[in-house]
Amino acid sequence: MKKPRTILYTTTTAIAALAFFSEHLGHLRRQGWDVHFVTPSEPPDQVRRAIQASGATHHSLEFAREISPKHDLRSLLEMIRIVWKVRPDVINFSTPKAGLLGGIASALLGTPLRVYFIHGLRSETAATGKLALLRPVLMLMERLTCWCAHEVLCVSPSNRDEAVKLGMVPDQKIRVLGAGSPAGIPFERYAHPDPQAVAAARRELGLPEGTPVVGFVARMAPQKGIEELLLAWPLVHQRVPNAKFLLVGTPDPANPLSEKAQQAFETALNLIQVKFEADMSRLYPLMTVHTLPSRHEGLGMVVLEAAANGVPSVLTDASGVRDAGVPGVTCLQVPSGDVEALADALVQLLTNQPLREKLGQQAQAWVKQHFAQERLWGLWDEFYAQAWEKRRRRARADLRPWAVGAAALALALTRRRR
Repeated sequence: MKKPRTILYTTTTAIAALAFFSEHLGHLRRQGWDVHFVTPSEPPDQVRRAIQASGATHHSLEFAREISPKHDLRSLLEMIRIVWKVRPDVINFSTPKAGLLGGIASALLGTPLRVYFIHGLRSETAATGKLALLRPVLMLMERLTCWCAHEVLCVSPSNRDEAVKLGMVPDQKIRVLGAGSPAGIPFERYAHPDPQAVAAARRELGLPEGTPVVGFVARMAPQKGIEELLLAWPLVHQRVPNAKFLLVGTPDPANPLSEKAQQAFETALNLIQVKFEADMSRLYPLMTVHTLPSRHEGLGMVVLEAAANGVPSVLTDASGVRDAGVPGVTCLQVPSGDVEALADALVQLLTNQPLREKLGQQAQAWVKQHFAQERLWGLWDEFYAQAWEKRRRRARADLRPWAVGAAALALALTRRRR
């Protein structure tokens, strides 16, 4: 097998492409890779510009995020066509739907090195609520995707352990690069934000320097712990009356708040809500303390971003959240779902400046050591080199005997649809 030169990435949502991989693609290009990326047909302009700036070749494919057999079959045929056209040496497929279709297509066509990256466990999201009945199907999809891959990587240690526990993938087949994350964070951007941009944000939001601010950055979905935070906020406000609640995020129509939490949101005092910004570096400096009280995560990336700016967090002990900090060293940790404990921890950090500064400084140093993107890029480079060498020793051929037939069928059917 030759040295790998062409790599194809797939994600179900365009925003995932921007959040997880856009800068990493540029690094791969500088390392000599021919980089291709599959995202939905009409990614936002910001995502399109980021992919173009990286030098990657963009391929459009429309995914249905939920299970839709007819649509999913069309998407699979289109994915087979793209993989056949690009003929990558390496494919990195991630997020549930793109992961499944990318895995099947690349396995059918015998892509030499197939890597599945688990950003989070959809089956955990489906453990309760409307998706609970689909959990067995989602588990089967995850197992099939893992089976299609030669290598499985996970975004965090706790999610890795959960995937093995659930029987999705054998213990020896899955690992975490370093301390986790898709490709690290741009540490310097968050550690040293533009002072003028920060000052402008303060003016826009009416948050003069010295204002105690609790920050939350996420969708307003129950999974993110926003319900617990909304119920905890009156307890915080009662003890720190001048504190502000900066909510960076919007409602999630697919996962509405409970009636009690919605009422708490509508009546919350000192609450400032803004939309998520692709570059959050100007908003983290406004926060005195950050919190992510999620019920589960892949990895709390916003916690790492806040920490890079020296802002400590209050976290839960849920999977994926607990990997984003060291309790008592970089953050305070509370039991998932415990409203009173969450309020107490927030008040403690708002009112104890020495503790807050100590945790913030230690959090910043910890994130720089473990999650700076340059470190993660180096780990990815090592991984691809080692995985390729392992496949080289075991490979029989670059293409399976039936690969040409699968590609021909996909090409014929997609052309017929057009």
